[in-house]
Amino acid sequence: MRRRSSFLPMAPLRLGISACLLGHEVRYDGGHKRDPFLAATLGRFVEWVPVCPEVELGLGVPREPIRLEGDPAAPRLVAVNNRRDLTRAMTRFARARAEQLARLDLVGYVFKKDSPSCGLRRVPVHGDGGRSRRRGTGLFARAVMARLPLLPVEEEGRLRDPALRASFVARVLAYARWKAALAAGMTGARLAAFHAAHEPQLRAHHPTACRRLGALVANAGKRPLRAVVADYGAGFMEALRTQAPPTGRRAPQRPAPPAPRRSPTARPAASRPAPRRPRSSP
Repeated sequence: MRRRSSFLPMAPLRLGISACLLGHEVRYDGGHKRDPFLAATLGRFVEWVPVCPEVELGLGVPREPIRLEGDPAAPRLVAVNNRRDLTRAMTRFARARAEQLARLDLVGYVFKKDSPSCGLRRVPVHGDGGRSRRRGTGLFARAVMARLPLLPVEEEGRLRDPALRASFVARVLAYARWKAALAAGMTGARLAAFHAAHEPQLRAHHPTACRRLGALVANAGKRPLRAVVADYGAGFMEALRTQAPPTGRRAPQRPAPPAPRRSPTARPAASRPAPRRPRSSP
């Protein structure tokens, strides 16, 4: 990012975020979940777009807790105490809000883990008998990903892992460069130049996808350019979701050669009788 490049975005990097992670007191208990890295460190370099779908839906602060129930593939959003079903209202709101976010030129999104509205993965889904399974996705997060399938997304909990954090930042920057290239106007030659500039990064993440994208670019003249560009963008961002192996790893040490086998009849040196010394002449 230090060198000048035609693929560098000129506008500030704009990312969506669950508002509680910036310290906004919007949680059901009136509190927040401020994340120092996101609010203070990464916040110096990006423009955050905070969203709390539960507050924006009109549930208020403080409010009754809500949770996911039923089928993890299509759960219902239910208030814990009064049993009010909020599924339809949240789904309608989430789709409309995702459409608004699509017009803000986002290049990433950080969601609150375990949230019934914002959690990306392993959100508890409660079933019969009070048992819960960590197999759900928050309804708002689901709508955002459906509307913006190429958008790099992550949860704040996973960003505490240095490797996952580096991977997310790399995907955000790559997506920003892709959007900048599209905004500048894409041609076959520009697509080839974009692929050449990102080929080392792609090869490090997913060599097979890198070759597949290279073939797509090489044969771009055989299909409508718009379809080629759409396929390339989807393949480009999908390849970067594969975490690149860490650099600077030590070369694997070769196992020590096996000790030479002894003959089954051989005895250890310590157990062998000492050779007899010849008697001296009288």
